[in-house]
Amino acid sequence: MNALSTPFCIVTEEAIAGVRDSQGKYFAAIMGIDPTQFAADTLNPRKPEDMAAVLEAYVSLAGKKVLEIGTGCGVNHIVWTKKFGIDGWGVEPEGEGFEASGGVAQALIRANGLDPSRIKDAHGEALPFPDASFDIVYSSNVLEHVEDPPQVLREAFRVLKPGGTLQIVCPNYLSYFDGHYGALHPPIFSNSFFQGWMKWVYRKDPSFAATIRTQVNAVWAKRQLREIGRTVPLEVLTLGEAKFLERMDTMVFGQWMRMGVVGKLVEIARALRINKLAARLIVALRGWTPLIITARKL
Repeated sequence: MNALSTPFCIVTEEAIAGVRDSQGKYFAAIMGIDPTQFAADTLNPRKPEDMAAVLEAYVSLAGKKVLEIGTGCGVNHIVWTKKFGIDGWGVEPEGEGFEASGGVAQALIRANGLDPSRIKDAHGEALPFPDASFDIVYSSNVLEHVEDPPQVLREAFRVLKPGGTLQIVCPNYLSYFDGHYGALHPPIFSNSFFQGWMKWVYRKDPSFAATIRTQVNAVWAKRQLREIGRTVPLEVLTLGEAKFLERMDTMVFGQWMRMGVVGKLVEIARALRINKLAARLIVALRGWTPLIITARKL
């Protein structure tokens, strides 16, 4: 058991080593973060509790049947199952930089006394579940990595029950910061620009940037939900702008959100007493982050 462990999730030393030696080493050059620190951040079981608080502003988790698209190393699945008693399921395909995540998740879920067979090796574009199967469909930091983001959204609504809630948290590429590279940038209007920015401004290998779906932004999300809404009755609850304003007004962030470049810029804005003004300007320009795409299927 690692010191990261909480009453709702045992984090094993094997899991830390597995993430450190796979994802941690892969992202060391991209993010400029120590592999051990990357593993600790990835497996931090306190993060799912903060994530749950955002979701529960719209729907209670207790006892719900929940699908997580992109379960990663399984920490969210474990914490939500143990703390909220969800009937949890997930999908997690293997991919570049994440080759060991499936094995880490299986072992960690088993170490926490849960059934690893609930996590399916599948893609969000073709969910292996019947229509109207889940009360909640949730995903965090996955949509920008999938092959076909609109299809993932369509599949999410397909497996959602009427009255069910979708929440997808992902970057907004009309924003000014990319968490993968830990880099500031202007609004991204093309992936080729994103690659060039990382290569020439930050002197980093742009090959990972080439895999990011930089079309994912606030304007894109509104358009996709409007298109889906023509065939699937739905109500858009938020795209995350209110939560961004709240965080900038109260200066209350999750621990990992206070770290790095963004945390330093927020502290400067607060010291200058321009944090609220800056936040409202950013929202007006559609640049808040992250997107918190939340909708209810009617």
